[in-house]
Amino acid sequence: MKPVSWQDLRVKAARQPRRIILAEGEDRRVIQAAQALQTEKIAHPILIGSRQKIAQICQQLGSDSRSLECVDFQELSSAEKSDLAETWRSLPRNKQQTPEEALTRVADPLVLGSLYLKKGKVDGFVGGATRTTADTLKAIFNVIGLAPKTSTLFGFFFLQRRAEAGSGGMVLLADCAVMPEPSAKQLSNIAIGAADAYQFFLADQPKIAFLSFSTLGSASHPMVDKVREAVAMTREKAPNLAVEGEWQADTALDSFTAGIKGAGNSPMAGQANVLIVPDLNCGNIAYKLVQRIGQVRAVGPVLWGTAQPANDLSRGCSADDIVDMAALTALQAQKSQPVLS
Repeated sequence: MKPVSWQDLRVKAARQPRRIILAEGEDRRVIQAAQALQTEKIAHPILIGSRQKIAQICQQLGSDSRSLECVDFQELSSAEKSDLAETWRSLPRNKQQTPEEALTRVADPLVLGSLYLKKGKVDGFVGGATRTTADTLKAIFNVIGLAPKTSTLFGFFFLQRRAEAGSGGMVLLADCAVMPEPSAKQLSNIAIGAADAYQFFLADQPKIAFLSFSTLGSASHPMVDKVREAVAMTREKAPNLAVEGEWQADTALDSFTAGIKGAGNSPMAGQANVLIVPDLNCGNIAYKLVQRIGQVRAVGPVLWGTAQPANDLSRGCSADDIVDMAALTALQAQKSQPVLS
């Protein structure tokens, strides 16, 4: 089976283009991504920001802004602003806010974009190109919330293998965004959700490896015990999934090393495509190291478990990363309720 490429995902998204709102519409990378989304008909992009500033940046880029749809908060009518503020105040965490406080909050592009999604004005939301993950998650949690059957929300990156390093396919790395110190139960939930996400986007069989600094008892530590417990839980809850661990990363990705370290008898030796890290430190550091030193494409974090398609961006993202994140968000929007853990 030929590995799924980013171009494949863009083409798939273009079959049913969705309205994707981009929170940082005044950022040059976001504008370039919006133009690419529009040109390739991957999605219908909607930028949040000053129409005048967006036009100025487009002019600098040698393009025309008139074809780009823009939500400029200052141009909204008083009735539209009041409606957004009342929607914000109707949310459980915001009931004590005054109308004036609510009006200030909804002017925040992250909140505004999330509200547009909640109210059905768009099909998906992408933010975080210039804002922290904490800011982005706070807006999404407050406005969008979690899907009813979500047990553990998490964020993952798709890492693109280099062709010379293997199949050239993608590897999913989780959790890289949400849970600082997940319990064994939460790690198990993340793994099952990550397997669902891998199947959903890539239509391929997930092969899950729980990562550690130990391979099958080569080290002893409470951190290793937690990973082992998560492996056992996952096998019990989802017996049909291919699951291994605890494994070191080289065991999961290199068959020769797997054999040296005693995991060579596993059909998954060196073949894992869903990697579950033990905590957020590992996930965040790992994707940035392979991205910056290894020159590996790392797109994410995709949030798995929100009530509607709403995703974050790394502040170091490129315009291409934003295009691909919008494509993933559009694919989530095409299927209104992905299977969640």
